[in-house]
Amino acid sequence: MNMTQELMKAQQTAIGRIEAQLAGFGNEGLVTFLRTLAHAKEGRIGDVDINPFQKSLEEGPLARANAIARAFRNNPRGLKRFPSYAELAKGGALAKADLDVGTLTNFSQITGGQALGYVSLDTMMARGTVRPSSFTIYQCLPKSAANQVVDYWAYAAETGGQLPGAAFASYNSVSSGTLQTNAGIYDLKYITLQLALDGRAITTALAAQNSFVNVAEQENTNAALSVLGTINWACYWGNPTYYPNQFAGLDQTIPAANKVDFQTFSAANSAQGWNNEQTLFNLIYEQAAAITSYRNYGIVTHAFMSPSTAGALQTLTTTLLNNIVNGKDFTDHTGIIVNGDLQGMNTRFGDIHFPVDLFIDARDKPAQATVYDNGTTPATTTNPTKPVSVTVASGAAVSDSAWTSAYTASSGDYVYAVASMDSSMNESTLTYGTATGIPVSGTYTLTIAPPADASAAVFRIYRSGLGLTSVSGLSSQAAAELFRYIGEVAANGSSNVTFVDYNTHIPGSATVFLLDLEEGDAALDFRYLLPLSRINLFAQSLYMPWAVAMIGSIRNRIPKFHGQINNFVPSNPSFNPLASNL
Repeated sequence: MNMTQELMKAQQTAIGRIEAQLAGFGNEGLVTFLRTLAHAKEGRIGDVDINPFQKSLEEGPLARANAIARAFRNNPRGLKRFPSYAELAKGGALAKADLDVGTLTNFSQITGGQALGYVSLDTMMARGTVRPSSFTIYQCLPKSAANQVVDYWAYAAETGGQLPGAAFASYNSVSSGTLQTNAGIYDLKYITLQLALDGRAITTALAAQNSFVNVAEQENTNAALSVLGTINWACYWGNPTYYPNQFAGLDQTIPAANKVDFQTFSAANSAQGWNNEQTLFNLIYEQAAAITSYRNYGIVTHAFMSPSTAGALQTLTTTLLNNIVNGKDFTDHTGIIVNGDLQGMNTRFGDIHFPVDLFIDARDKPAQATVYDNGTTPATTTNPTKPVSVTVASGAAVSDSAWTSAYTASSGDYVYAVASMDSSMNESTLTYGTATGIPVSGTYTLTIAPPADASAAVFRIYRSGLGLTSVSGLSSQAAAELFRYIGEVAANGSSNVTFVDYNTHIPGSATVFLLDLEEGDAALDFRYLLPLSRINLFAQSLYMPWAVAMIGSIRNRIPKFHGQINNFVPSNPSFNPLASNL
């Protein structure tokens, strides 16, 4: 018996075993498909040898198509027009063009003609999902092990003693007087590690077959990516005040003194003539200096930002080039590259890298504006249910309002959208309320009537851009696309709650996190109690369930070493807070 016969015998044995295993499930169609697929791998459809046709396909039309693709990959900028087959075939590199463009090859010589077909299955899964490398801040953070859910660490906040210049003393006071003693200021800080998990289940029959794609392994990967997405987002925005199962993210732990408003800084420097990107670049300089200052002592090494912010800052390379070309002396700028990759900036306090994180603005849109490839949306319709109503009233001017003349133009017409949230941050569909008539430095007060079943734990609030007066006539997705997050307020059972909008969170604006990731400072890390793990569960009703889980938390060990820039709006925003965005 030769090797081919051995392989065929082993293959038939394997198919027989699969038939026996699946016989109890009535999957005759699947068994037939498995047998047909095995025959196809041998180059047979029934009693017909299809190898010659397959070879003709691969060496003919597919070879020409791949030659075109290769030409575009190798020189995407140089090709001014689509090359013809004849041009690519010069020099005998390609065979004569196949004129059967529609089907690529002809099955007329096979009994049954064009009615005959066969199945081709690529066993490599094509993934259109997030990549592990997309979880930027999680991947960047040092990891360390914790020993319990409540995790403590000691913190030396101040050295104590005299202020600089006040530690001098006379010799007499030291030799004959009472020595004045001091002590440092110490703290015992703690965080609560939180559980993040994603449950998965597949049928027992599906778990038993791995002939094409390992479905269990694929679902395991999906669950891990889902958990990491939650962890990565919460590293920035986790808020246990509203959502008890979340850990406190950077937005909660960075001191207020280290947070700066881009809009305020921009208004104060309007005479400089900077565009928004130049303003942000200069603001990062100034904040890096502020964090490095006396009694802060941090060193900013990374400025984490969204892709849109990084794309806006990238335009500075062309602006800078224009300044150099039009200047008198550019001999010191030999390192400038046209369309250069702006990966960071040099400061007197060290280099600052500009990592891009996809998840900083992952919950900026309403869930109702997110539609999956199969047409479904993650917005729930049953639990929690949406608010009954949202009414909006304008108020008189107050001292802490940020409603400037730009945002109150044309009577300040806006639409608000409010969603109910449960304690795990699942989101309902939206309820809308119209606003008009706000004065400069005024306020808008939203009165939110809760759902009748009191299923909301939190109300998440979104606002449109300036000039939108109604969403009537729009589909639910198209309407939701017109809103961006501005704040939250805790629900109060069946009672109405209010939210006052001072315009301190600009809808569609970006946040830049300035972090000290210097290894020697150990100012920020991620604490594990349980690393990302798969936990098998008991089978139920012919389903094989399991969970991918992690117990951990970001730990801001030295909060004053980090900073935050809020409310950056690029010069050409995709969502314009000063337009209706219809």
